[in-house]
Amino acid sequence: MRHLLYSLIGLALSSFLLTGCGTTSAPTESSTNTTDKTVNATTDTTSSSTPGKSSSTARAEQFTRVNFASVQADIAVGSGEHLAALAVLLDVPPENEERFFSLARERYAVLYATPETDAGLMLARLNYAMAADPELGR
Repeated sequence: MRHLLYSLIGLALSSFLLTGCGTTSAPTESSTNTTDKTVNATTDTTSSSTPGKSSSTARAEQFTRVNFASVQADIAVGSGEHLAALAVLLDVPPENEERFFSLARERYAVLYATPETDAGLMLARLNYAMAADPELGR
């Protein structure tokens, strides 16, 4: 349990350090705009440098990699802004968002089955669960 807690804290700190690298061009520019610019630049790079993956899959994987601890925490409770953002990146229709949240929460133990689970593996498991779900199946 303590190892898991230290791992989560380490991931959260890593996520914070990675997302805090953006700079602003003006002192009055909001941090939201900076984050949007950073995410957009990351998305552009990821979508052009990940052969064989759809752009939505690549964006979802990049987002999950950068925000891994926050996504994991949101999945554990079945709600939250990171889980909502992941739903958008995975093209979950708004009318199926609540089902997506429930499915993610119900499958938490499978999604994070081992300590070695990374963003790509978690997303592969989540996509598999979504495909098997009658409401979310693609």
